[in-house]
Amino acid sequence: MAIIKIQRTNDYMNLMRDYRLFIDGQKIGSIGNAQTKEFEIPAGRHSLIAKIDWCSSQELSFEIDKDDSNTLLVSGFIISKWIMPLILGIIAFSFIVTLITHFYFTLFIILPAFLLLLYFLTFGRKNYLSLKEKEKVTA
Repeated sequence: MAIIKIQRTNDYMNLMRDYRLFIDGQKIGSIGNAQTKEFEIPAGRHSLIAKIDWCSSQELSFEIDKDDSNTLLVSGFIISKWIMPLILGIIAFSFIVTLITHFYFTLFIILPAFLLLLYFLTFGRKNYLSLKEKEKVTA
């Protein structure tokens, strides 16, 4: 049997939720925040998908030989690390400007970030998670 190791990054957007892992359409388990798990799978060509709620990653196809080890990395969407601090910074900035100038423009500043998040929850839902091959070790 071959071994597949799946590492999940530390992601505060999905901190309390586990990703469900599917190989060839069959659920093999789930992985929590900043966890690493190993699974034994038969040698051959496989596809892996990570899912969370109705969102998922793109399907990653890989081939693994008997007695080989493959490490895959799963994480949240690419901008998840900076979108929340950015939105909070914008809200704080607009609050200060509103106090000084009495001009309310918070909605115009926050709207692009909100639309981007809305995209990942609707049309881009299959790009919400990122899945990539990190390391392959042959025996």
